[in-house]
Amino acid sequence: MTSIPSNPVCLSPAKRLSVLRQFLQVSGLITTVLLCGCASRAPWKKESFALATPSAPAGPAAHTNILSLHRVTVSPLFAGQPLVYRTGENSYERDPYAEFLVPPNQMLEQCLRSGLRNGHAFAQVLDPGSELKPSCAVEVSATQLCGDFRQPGKPFAVLQLRFLLYSIEPAHHGRELWEREFTKRLPFTHRTPAALVAGWNAGLQQIMEEVNTELNRLAVPKFAPATTSVAAPDVR
Repeated sequence: MTSIPSNPVCLSPAKRLSVLRQFLQVSGLITTVLLCGCASRAPWKKESFALATPSAPAGPAAHTNILSLHRVTVSPLFAGQPLVYRTGENSYERDPYAEFLVPPNQMLEQCLRSGLRNGHAFAQVLDPGSELKPSCAVEVSATQLCGDFRQPGKPFAVLQLRFLLYSIEPAHHGRELWEREFTKRLPFTHRTPAALVAGWNAGLQQIMEEVNTELNRLAVPKFAPATTSVAAPDVR
């Protein structure tokens, strides 16, 4: 790189002009490289993710009961749309560039309803607003939904779900039929939001496989088939 002498006054005017031109050329080149580098750098792009619906093999329903997914709640620590990373024993970070497409309780509700329906433990798993009367209801709470980055080089996708199944038949209303909590900590290699979401998907798939296996084997009381809540017309 051309340097300007410490005492340029001793140089002739022509020499000083030549050195100045060289200095300006080098400075301009450096500025151009820096500007091009900044311009070519892709700006941070916000990403949106959704969990996948758990799959299950086809088969007949194990019970004649009709099930309603009554409520899905998410811990306030993870209830927002930005992905959450655990960085210490009591410290967490929200990713400003990666988030769920919809609030996680709505997303989990859709995935869990489909997962229960695909599991064939019940004759029906109702959609919201259905006019069928369910005989059982299940509530699910997500107590953990985060990426655990406390161990350098060993990130984990953490998902913890608690299920509570109970009767809503008039004669047995509120009777608890089954309760379980499932926790999955799945390692992933690439420290990216996409890899974390893939870990959650794998964890949700494993949890629903265990849930449906237990529900299929559960000794659920045989209630009379549910009917619609709308009275049949009086035909005479």
